[in-house]
Amino acid sequence: MAAKQSESNIQIHPVMVLAGTESFLRRQWLGRIRQAALDEASMDAGYIRLEPNVSVTALLDECRTFGMFSSRKLVVLEPADMLLKARGGNNPESSQDGDEEESEPPATSGGTSPRDLILRYAEAPSDNTTLVLICDNWLKTTRLHKFLDKQGAVIFCQAMKEEEVPRWLTQHARADFDKTIDPQAAIRLAELVGTDLARLESELAKLALYADKQPVITTAMVDELVGFQHEQVVWSLIDALAAGNAKDALSRHTELWQMDTRIGFTLVGAIFFWLSQVLKAREMLDRRLSDNQIIKELRLWPPPRASAVMNSARRWGVDGSRRVSAALLEADMAAKTSLGDPQRNMERFIVRACINLDAPG
Repeated sequence: MAAKQSESNIQIHPVMVLAGTESFLRRQWLGRIRQAALDEASMDAGYIRLEPNVSVTALLDECRTFGMFSSRKLVVLEPADMLLKARGGNNPESSQDGDEEESEPPATSGGTSPRDLILRYAEAPSDNTTLVLICDNWLKTTRLHKFLDKQGAVIFCQAMKEEEVPRWLTQHARADFDKTIDPQAAIRLAELVGTDLARLESELAKLALYADKQPVITTAMVDELVGFQHEQVVWSLIDALAAGNAKDALSRHTELWQMDTRIGFTLVGAIFFWLSQVLKAREMLDRRLSDNQIIKELRLWPPPRASAVMNSARRWGVDGSRRVSAALLEADMAAKTSLGDPQRNMERFIVRACINLDAPG
């Protein structure tokens, strides 16, 4: 079957591969392939997803069988990795053409590998079927890859590099939301969210809705809408630390790292600021100042946060506040000198802080 040129300029081939671990791109490409490969009458009945443990025989039988309720078929195997394991372990460079087989018994009595059978099918495919193999790992050294790649039927869905994110945001904002995103706003959003395309798309959709009739998404919008989420979670973590609740603090910490893999420096700065307020409040308590005087002078707001600072100042004392600050400084220095993983360092700090908060000063 010749490649089909779709209205959206996607070339549809009898066998296609989506390879890589970026799930957002895989879903996006599969959606585009589905729209291009199936006509309106076949969109539902012709869309067939198979279980990962399907045999290569059953897979190809499905591809060759004429659809009862649709004129075209899109057969999807996700993940296809089980079917495509190569001989020689996990090192793709060790595989040579023809040197590939399943770790399970071969699918045929003659020992022909699933890759070879899929290659044979790709050379003489069904006229009305598109087969899409979706996998995390894909060997570029096999005959199957070379055959499909020559057609342009292998699409790699790899995680985006940090420096590529602002350009992706610019293109995505224009194409999908009819918005322009200010270059600095794109950089800021990339800093806050990282390279997770699913989260970036979600945040961009919210920003486009937030911008309403304004044509440009600004840095102020990003800080107000996305940065605010980070701030809320940071203060929830600090509130859990103040209460000595290690479980809740660790949960909030994990949430922050999922939101932004570079949150470490921002988080350390926020906790240091909070600890400085606790230390100042304690020193002012020792000078016999009232709570209202301290809250007013330190500009503690909102009231629940002011109450947490005052309670911590009373419980810890000056020595306790300094002890927690020293533990945080140790975690921060370890991160800056590449001693251990920054996320793990902060987790250890949280546990140490919550265990020792009530230790006598």
